[in-house]
Amino acid sequence: MMDRKHIRLVFGGLLLLSGLLGCAQAQATQRAAEPTRPVTVAPQETQAPAATEALPSAAPAQEKQESAEPLWAGTCHSLSEALPYAVDIDLDGTPETLDLRAIPGEDGCPRWAIVLTKGEEERLFQTEIPFDMPCDLWLGDLNEDGAYELFFHGDMASNDYLIYALRPDLTPFLFEPDDRYARWEEEQRDTVFAGYIDGFEDGHIVIEGVVDMLGTHFGVRNFAIGDDGIIGPVSTVWQFNEEDRPLTVTRELKVYRAGVRKEPGEAFLLQPGDRILPLASDGCECMWFETENGKGGVLMLVPDEENMWLIDGVPEAECFEELPYSG
Repeated sequence: MMDRKHIRLVFGGLLLLSGLLGCAQAQATQRAAEPTRPVTVAPQETQAPAATEALPSAAPAQEKQESAEPLWAGTCHSLSEALPYAVDIDLDGTPETLDLRAIPGEDGCPRWAIVLTKGEEERLFQTEIPFDMPCDLWLGDLNEDGAYELFFHGDMASNDYLIYALRPDLTPFLFEPDDRYARWEEEQRDTVFAGYIDGFEDGHIVIEGVVDMLGTHFGVRNFAIGDDGIIGPVSTVWQFNEEDRPLTVTRELKVYRAGVRKEPGEAFLLQPGDRILPLASDGCECMWFETENGKGGVLMLVPDEENMWLIDGVPEAECFEELPYSG
């Protein structure tokens, strides 16, 4: 609340009440000088911080227990418009400089590298993302363990994004095997994940990716850093976020009630001409859908040798009028 000062002046027995003398201007100046905590934005909506509002650096190591706020516990923030960025990333009390730089790869082509400079020492992590392609870098303490994590994503080509997750010393985290590619690739943990970072919330990374099953469907799924340091999915399926794209059935199909797998009495039939709207998928076996009359179900699929899908032994292309694959 502003202090209000009333000045009474008495002239010849007349009492005059002066106007309020506000202190709004002084308080506005004070607020502008106070540090502000940045707001999480999706990568496509990243905003540059105002020139007078620098992103706060991490607290020195001795202050880490007193105030974890500079670590942005439980979330991460985009640095794309704030680089180079000074931050005490190893929490030893001395800030380092974090930046992105184009550095030639083994083939001579320049690619984005994450560079961490401390005095005369320089450490870098080179990605596979070409330097002229879109990218973004995030910093925060996602798993609230009192240490920073770095997340980087970039476009290899034509919206083929890769995600990297790094510790403060720029060593990479591993991702759990991606079920979407279980059809043709041996399951193994990797240092990259195919997808686009859509944001951070409640200790989770929200990743947007594609599922190539009965067409190409875009969806989101939450991931988190496990106690073993491995990044894996939290939600069970990719929830599709695309506009209405129903599929028209061309033959009788046996499907199952949503959430139930092939238990007696739980199957029902789709008939030629029925239209279903894909809702979600685990990327490797199940596709959840809804009929036009609001009935939910799940299709069970099996991969074939040509990286397509079979439904009760029938190729997917023979079961629907058109499958909207892209690429």
